[in-house]
Amino acid sequence: MRGIPAVTVEQALKVVGLTLDEVRDLGGSVLTAGPAYLVGSLAGGLGNKGSDVDVHLLVEGITKPTPAYLFFAGETPVDIEHYPVTMPAQLIATADAFPVRELPVGRVSLAPSPGRRMRRTASRWLNSLPLLPGQSPVFTEEEAARVLPMVVRSALDQMLVVWAVARLAERADPGSDTAAYLFRRAGRELLELRCRAQGDVLTSEKWLPSRAARLGIDADLVRRHYAVPDERELVALLADTGLADWDPWRLTTVREDPGRRTVHLGREAFALTRHGRVFADSVTADGSLHDAVDALAPDRLLRALRDAELVLEVSPDAQQEAFDE
Repeated sequence: MRGIPAVTVEQALKVVGLTLDEVRDLGGSVLTAGPAYLVGSLAGGLGNKGSDVDVHLLVEGITKPTPAYLFFAGETPVDIEHYPVTMPAQLIATADAFPVRELPVGRVSLAPSPGRRMRRTASRWLNSLPLLPGQSPVFTEEEAARVLPMVVRSALDQMLVVWAVARLAERADPGSDTAAYLFRRAGRELLELRCRAQGDVLTSEKWLPSRAARLGIDADLVRRHYAVPDERELVALLADTGLADWDPWRLTTVREDPGRRTVHLGREAFALTRHGRVFADSVTADGSLHDAVDALAPDRLLRALRDAELVLEVSPDAQQEAFDE
C-alpha cells in the first residue's frame, strides 16, 4: 500500500531487540501447530521497543480462536494465538457476498460491519508477516483488496455513530464539554477512515498520526481532525469524502439494548442494564435516531445511550440508500 514501508520479520523484531530464532525458541511447540504470522504494530512497520510481539497461527482442527499463550522475552510480552485455518477463507467469502461502493474517500463494502474482534483480526492479517520461510501470506494481494472494504466499512460506521451522538450532545447541551469531546472524537474517526481506505489498517489509535503522516496526509489537515470544534468543521472536513451530505441521524437507529432486561421489585417493574444499573423511568425506542429525537428529549435520549438502556447502530438499509443516491 502507498506510503507503508515493507519490513521483514527480522527488521520488525529488531525493534524490540529480538531475533526470529529467539522467538521460535521461546514459543517452542506452540509455534509449530500451523503457519505462523507476526501481526500488530511491529508487522505494520511501526511499534517501538516497548511493543508486544503478537503472533497468530492458522491451525487445523479448531473452530474458534484460542486464548493467548503468553511468554516473556525479558520484559517483552510475546502473545501467541491460534485461529481456525478456515477463518481467512470465511472472511473472503463474506466480502465477496456483498457489493462494494466507490466513494471519493475509498472503496466501502455493503457487508454488515464486522464485530470488533473480527475487524481487529482482519486488520492484523492484512498487514501480517509470515514468521517462517516458505509460508504463504494470510491473504494474497488480490484477496486483501477484497477484504479491505469491509474493514473500511467498520470505520465508516464508527464515524457515523460518533457523529450522531456528538450532534445529540450538542442539542442536549449546546457548547458542552461532552459535545466538544465527541466532535473531536468524530474527527479522529474520520482520520481513521481515511487511513483505512488507503490500506493502513493498524488498529491502535496511538499510531494514527504516524499512519496519516506516512500516507502523505498533510500535517495541518491531521491537526484539524484532532481539533474539530463543532459539526460545521466536521462537515467541512468531509467535503472531499463524498459523505458531507449524509445525515447521521437518518442513517442510525436506536433500539432497546439487548443486554437490558426487566426486573420486578414488588409490583413495580424496573429496567436493569448490562452495567447493573436499575431505572424506574426507563425509555424505549425503535427506529431512526431522527425520529427518536422527536419523541424523546435530547438529554434523556443521550442518557439512555450512555447508560445502555438503548443502543445506537448504523442502519444497513438507510446506509445503502445513501450509497445509491
